[in-house]
Amino acid sequence: MAKAVRRRSASEISPRTSSVAWRWLFRAYLLLLLWLPLPLGSNRAWAWALMEISVLLLLITYLFVRQKPPVEQTLLPPLKAPLLLFLVAILYPLWQTMPLAEPLLQILSPHTLATRQWAALHQGGTISLDLHATWVEWLKGIAYGGLFVLTLLLVNSQRRLQMLIWVLLSSGVVQVCISLLLLSLSSNSDVRGSFVNRNHLAGLLELIIPLTVGVLRNISSLSDSSSLERQQSHAWLRFFSSSSGGVAGVMMILWFTLFLTQSQGGNAALIFSFVAVWTLSRLTGMRRQETVKRSNMIYLLLACTFILGGTAGLEILLGRFLDTNLLQEGRLAVLFTGKQIILDYPLFGSGSGTFASIYPRYQPEAIAHLFFDHAHNDHLELLADRGIIGYALLAGTVLTSWHHMLRCYRHSQHPLVRATCYAALVSTISLVIHGIFDFNFQIPANAAYFTVMLALGLRCSRMENSTHPSSPDHMTA
Repeated sequence: MAKAVRRRSASEISPRTSSVAWRWLFRAYLLLLLWLPLPLGSNRAWAWALMEISVLLLLITYLFVRQKPPVEQTLLPPLKAPLLLFLVAILYPLWQTMPLAEPLLQILSPHTLATRQWAALHQGGTISLDLHATWVEWLKGIAYGGLFVLTLLLVNSQRRLQMLIWVLLSSGVVQVCISLLLLSLSSNSDVRGSFVNRNHLAGLLELIIPLTVGVLRNISSLSDSSSLERQQSHAWLRFFSSSSGGVAGVMMILWFTLFLTQSQGGNAALIFSFVAVWTLSRLTGMRRQETVKRSNMIYLLLACTFILGGTAGLEILLGRFLDTNLLQEGRLAVLFTGKQIILDYPLFGSGSGTFASIYPRYQPEAIAHLFFDHAHNDHLELLADRGIIGYALLAGTVLTSWHHMLRCYRHSQHPLVRATCYAALVSTISLVIHGIFDFNFQIPANAAYFTVMLALGLRCSRMENSTHPSSPDHMTA
């Protein structure tokens, strides 16, 4: 009898304990996202090592507190194309570190074999010409993949989706506060937040700003058109006193800060991505769901933001566009000479993370005094490091994800899900375009946020079909 009582008590306590652990797991995930941009964008060895360890611990914890029935049964099969491509892309650097016989290496990458012989490296070499750098990149990729999986599995309800959005917006506001603090304490006029370079702060803001615009354009709490027609001033008052007014304020602050970073690529890429998604939605015949009055309200807020920016950062930004000499900066020279690396290692690349080791062999005399650890062009660097095959795996992951997001944005009936898909589309397109001019994907915090936004868009594309009412999150989120 005593054993039966103890067995029953254990069974009664177990679900509650699992529910508590499930909540704390999600909170730890949110805390990690808040932390990642703070230590210089996690662009130091100790910082990205901490990211890798944290993601590993979160994944191990998930295996112990996972939901029953597992959410994977309904979530993963419809997304098998982007997930499979992403898995292969993550494992790809591992293949570059495998020892190969000389005849096979001669077939797969003749220039790699010639370089290894020229450098007197040992026989039975690898595709990668710098094993340490490739191992470092592979471990980072594993961490990004872990965040991708955690986003898919943990954001399993609309309540959690709202929490994640607010955490991402808070991360942007924290960067604004850090920028103001640094401006007040030093003579440096760069607005760069906790990053080393202002372009990398711009990259983070590009990923966050679309969330504010998406929420404002799609959430029904903005007041309907009839109330706006009857009481325009009261509608505005209700708008700014509601949570939507807070989101509008955050949007204006973040976009104003993006102007102040003076990032040419960041500002141009974000504006272009908004136009691109709007054009795509119209070309694919998406019905217009937001009211005209609501759209006018958002457009007016955006206009106010641009006017504010014009009084301070926008004028400086336009000056940078007009005065920039790409040849003087050396970026154009890197672009032209970096193309030769791709031609020499076309299919499999020289090894993930090896650009800094390989480029000195190609560096022209005119910029020999400069050191380039990155190509200032993410696409060129990825092609040089991973080759056409490795780059195609990453591009395929992004393109198939965009397909799912666009379909969700067109057909979803839930405003929050639709808003998030819109934001994920705009933000990821923006950073991909910005990658033509900079190397945000080499900054761990920005690469991690990009991965989270990509996974968030995919998760929302399945959220209306895969949310379990009986899951711990629904009971105690």
